[in-house]
Amino acid sequence: MSRRNVYDVCVIGTGAGGGIMIDELTHAGMSVVALERGPLLGPDDFMGHDELSNIFRGTGFAPRLKETVRHSVHEEATEQRFSSLAQVVGGSAVHWGAWSWRYRPDEFKVLRREGPVAGANLADWPVDAEEMAPWYARAEAAWGVAGASVHNALQPGLRYPNPPHPYRTASFVLEAAARRLGHHPFPVPMAINSRPHAGRATCMNSGMCTMFGCPVHAKASPLSVNIPRALATGRLDLRPESRVFDLAVDTTGRIREARCLDAQGRERTVRARQFVLAGGSLGTAQLLLLSRSARFPQGLANGSDQVGRNLMFHTLALTNFIHEQPSRGALGPPGMVAFDDLHDSNAKRGFIRGAVMGESPTATPLGMAMQAAAYFGEQQGLWGQRLKDFMRLFPHVHGLISIGEDLPVAENRVDLDPVHVDDLGIPVHRITHRYHENDQRLRDWYKQRMVEVAEAAGAQKIWTSDWNSGTGHIMGTCRMGDDPATSVVDRWCRSHEVSNLWITDGSVFPTSGGYNPTLTIVANAYRVASRFIAEAKRLNLG
Repeated sequence: MSRRNVYDVCVIGTGAGGGIMIDELTHAGMSVVALERGPLLGPDDFMGHDELSNIFRGTGFAPRLKETVRHSVHEEATEQRFSSLAQVVGGSAVHWGAWSWRYRPDEFKVLRREGPVAGANLADWPVDAEEMAPWYARAEAAWGVAGASVHNALQPGLRYPNPPHPYRTASFVLEAAARRLGHHPFPVPMAINSRPHAGRATCMNSGMCTMFGCPVHAKASPLSVNIPRALATGRLDLRPESRVFDLAVDTTGRIREARCLDAQGRERTVRARQFVLAGGSLGTAQLLLLSRSARFPQGLANGSDQVGRNLMFHTLALTNFIHEQPSRGALGPPGMVAFDDLHDSNAKRGFIRGAVMGESPTATPLGMAMQAAAYFGEQQGLWGQRLKDFMRLFPHVHGLISIGEDLPVAENRVDLDPVHVDDLGIPVHRITHRYHENDQRLRDWYKQRMVEVAEAAGAQKIWTSDWNSGTGHIMGTCRMGDDPATSVVDRWCRSHEVSNLWITDGSVFPTSGGYNPTLTIVANAYRVASRFIAEAKRLNLG
């Protein structure tokens, strides 16, 4: 479309939350400009990606944007790259593992369920599972989730739009072991086509989905589903490699324009009537804190001092084991089978909340070798013959992963680094995160349960590891709520303080839940888009 002086809507970020808003609003007849800090990649690019570029060097999905952040864990400051965060059109969903869970009803009401917890900042979502149910169904249909019966559905008998993927050898091994222990394993719901769906191809079963883009678009993401639909309307002005560094407000406190730098570092301004921020929990908080003015001296929409607070990861743990049966781990989508019998919160275990456990996405050969070598104390100087020896384990390595709830803590936060800047001189986000004692107990307990499954499977060698940082499951920093003093946006994800600002990414989550968050981000964005369109028709957007 031709570039306008003033757009109806400016969407910043094209990931799971932003992509849905772009799709829905263009189809409602609105002119939309989408600003994405990363490049536009596609199947041809994905064919050239390998594990070194994607996983170890972090250049496959962010070739120009290699930011370094300060990450504080247990009060020890270190510098780490969050290479699992894709900076491309479509966001991290372009290389996600596609596990697509609905949250349980109690995960929307943790404070009501558990009561206050010392050192944590629990809050209930202003929405519940019943309100979210139709939007989960909308997300599952749009993204073609494959599975059996809908997990955590409020109505029994619901089915996913696509049937489950066929199991690989490792899936059968874990399924049998889980049943020996009295669990009830089932196919993991995945937004990867098990048959042609909505004009997208069937999965080729080539494996290595996690951390990789899909060369046939069988894996759902805004890049494969929503952006093409929006472009087809002729109402989308898509601008990759646009790095927004300021949201400027007018005298009434409404956002007037976004200021950004293009691929050549030239400053541009984009004007719109409404602004949707969907830069992820890190990027959204960073931009709001950068956008300071006389009216908002602590950052845009931050009169409550809540922007950046309550940062949450998940308590992720891995258990790998060697088995006589080849895993066939390089075939098919990531992690075919899960069991959720132990998810219920039970304080008698020494912690509250829970986790789902399932077959882990298979590490790439080099990544698996590095994990195994670290466990056996040989990671330093791993090269040559010893590296080859560890890599030869790959065909027989099976794995489990637990995804557990990380309690929100007010001091866990994103702010602006006072020293570090990116390559264009913009202050980067500084991350401070320390796991709550409850999170550590939860992770250790589920890790032991996974070891028991490995033993029941007849494992020959078992090793475990924690995934303490670098996770792609990042939530909080702009939580939604009814009270403007304790939240950043209302139940419709509209800013309490800035009437033409909406936020639709994982930053609005009050709590993290014990499942992968992407389907909930997508479902919530559909919910918010419906409200946005209804308010526009009633002329209530202002």
